[in-house]
Amino acid sequence: MPYVASRHNSLIAHVVTIVFGLIALIILLHLAFVLLEANAGNPLVAFFADLANWFSWLFRDMFTVDDPKVRAVVNYGLAALVYLLIGGAIAGAGRRWAHD
Repeated sequence: MPYVASRHNSLIAHVVTIVFGLIALIILLHLAFVLLEANAGNPLVAFFADLANWFSWLFRDMFTVDDPKVRAVVNYGLAALVYLLIGGAIAGAGRRWAHD
């Protein structure tokens, strides 16, 4: 039976895409707070900082750059990119698996 591409994706692929996208969004929102020098004592800023730190624990101090903003862009940006790539890869594999 030949493979026929379809626009219908599995529910699991959508859920994986949404979950990994939300994780990347949390990390990028924290990065925006860092770049805009948001008040770290604000409960919302602290909440997103805690979440972003938890999700990006492998990447937080990967590169040591003297400027804290550049360090945040590199480390947290890398973490967000990795989450997007992993989520896309898992969702793509799920879509291909659903069509087989």
